[in-house]
Amino acid sequence: MTVSQRLSFFLGIALATLPLCVYAQLGEYKPQSAGAGPPEIHINADGTIQVKSARVDQIAGTTFYVGVKWGQFPMRFTMKTDSKTSVTKRYGGTASIASLSIGDYIDVNGEFFFGSDFFGITARSVKDYSLTEEAESYSGTIVELGDRSLVLKTPLKNITVIAGSGLVIKKGTIEIPWGRLRTGDTVPLVDGVYDYAKNTLTAATMVVYYANTELRPRNYEGSLKSIDGTSLPTNLVVTVGGVDYTVYLSPSTPVFAKNKKPTVLGRFVTGDTIRFYGSLKESDKLLADQYVVSAEVVRNLSL
Repeated sequence: MTVSQRLSFFLGIALATLPLCVYAQLGEYKPQSAGAGPPEIHINADGTIQVKSARVDQIAGTTFYVGVKWGQFPMRFTMKTDSKTSVTKRYGGTASIASLSIGDYIDVNGEFFFGSDFFGITARSVKDYSLTEEAESYSGTIVELGDRSLVLKTPLKNITVIAGSGLVIKKGTIEIPWGRLRTGDTVPLVDGVYDYAKNTLTAATMVVYYANTELRPRNYEGSLKSIDGTSLPTNLVVTVGGVDYTVYLSPSTPVFAKNKKPTVLGRFVTGDTIRFYGSLKESDKLLADQYVVSAEVVRNLSL
């Protein structure tokens, strides 16, 4: 019997013993739904084989039963895998054999073999079109914001970002909760697992831009709204440009009058013009929208 005759013989057996119930359970064979091309089978003279757009119908450990169909004409293979079998995702990322699932559409290259009633492939490389998730990173601007999801406008497209279970969000040097994000925020980096089919990124880390120029030490001047005590340490509340600043005075903070001579807090009264120098505390600003300054020096310009 020639090789061609033997292949025809075994093909007849394979088709006669094909468990059609598997196809019925999986529904219609549609490789194009996963981005795969039309089905093809190539058996080469050196014993290698290439099968395109096969569907995984059954799994038994590291052995897979895969099939292709041309209209109502089906053909099935037993695909064996081992430690030498490489698996790639649709968009090029690597995966493991365990990532293959029933219903996935695959291309497989390997070595052809056949048994008494089946065709077989020892797989050397597998491309799984149904694996559409890849590790990716993006940058852009938040244009819509919801409960644990947002729409990020990137230079190429809008994507939906979903908060992963362990998501870490950094703004400036501070880790912030999801609720502190705002529409219009610039996101220089968000990374995680991107699903090309769904256009969603399950985010693992996110960096939100923060112009920290307002954190630099500088002079502030405003009207005294309240004072907690007349001895150090204590807090003042000073209204600067319509914004209330909590001004912390440490035990060593110098307190001066207008003429830069030392004075006492007991002389401070509501409405006095107060000038103070210090840095805005980043954590209070980013986590609670509070303006807190640890003053390095305070002057009462009304004295």
